[in-house]
Amino acid sequence: MKRWLKNMIALGFLILFLPYTITLLLNGKQGIHKEEILPELEYQVLYQLMQENTSWMQDGTLELLAILYRSEYYRSKETIEIKEISPEFYKENYDRVYQAVQNTVGKVITIEEEYKELPYHAVSAGVTRDGTLLGEDFSYVTSVVCPKDVEASAYLQVLYLTEEELCEAIGAKIDIEQLDFVRDHADYVTNVRCADKEWPGEKFRSLLHLSSSCFYIEATEHNIRITVKGNGHGFGISLYTADWMIQEGMELEDVIQEFYQGAACITIS
Repeated sequence: MKRWLKNMIALGFLILFLPYTITLLLNGKQGIHKEEILPELEYQVLYQLMQENTSWMQDGTLELLAILYRSEYYRSKETIEIKEISPEFYKENYDRVYQAVQNTVGKVITIEEEYKELPYHAVSAGVTRDGTLLGEDFSYVTSVVCPKDVEASAYLQVLYLTEEELCEAIGAKIDIEQLDFVRDHADYVTNVRCADKEWPGEKFRSLLHLSSSCFYIEATEHNIRITVKGNGHGFGISLYTADWMIQEGMELEDVIQEFYQGAACITIS
């Protein structure tokens, strides 16, 4: 009789606290957040936001990023594997990130009523790049002057290499004085040439592990100096400029339309 009573009490406890138990599993060891349970897709958006360094962003910028992630899901239909998150994240960021997802549930961006790829990056080199450089299918990605980006801590990077280290990184012996750089209108390197060798700008950037393909290489008396502007590929939304626009009171849809021609921010069921 006592065992039966204990089992009934345990079952009642499980039914009563099951929603909080699920939330605890999602939130890790930092404790239970008694928030409203979100639709399944929204936890993928939440998880992706939790991978980013969002501590510097306005709440509105977090919401913008949530909308971008959600839009990409509807475009690609690809789900992601949710893995364990560091408990430190929950302590510092969880509440703001969760609120951003909750505030934007179902909101997506369409281009002329279609789901399209929506490139974005952390900080531009001062101007975002014209999407047609990626092909005519990206003509909706506009070039936007972003003067505030020069104030970002991640805007400028300077590093030094020896000539041997540079040649080893790119896998070729070259004469630094013969390097020739082809640039787009936003000053990003599209091609690097040296004698009979040539690299796409993004490939060269990748080989050197640079934060942006807006870079300059020059020989100094003792080494090679590389100056890099911006952080990311430079196409689409500059999150730093978007953050400033939102701080100045611009509506999210207006920010989106600034960077993507023909864009609309809609809510789907």
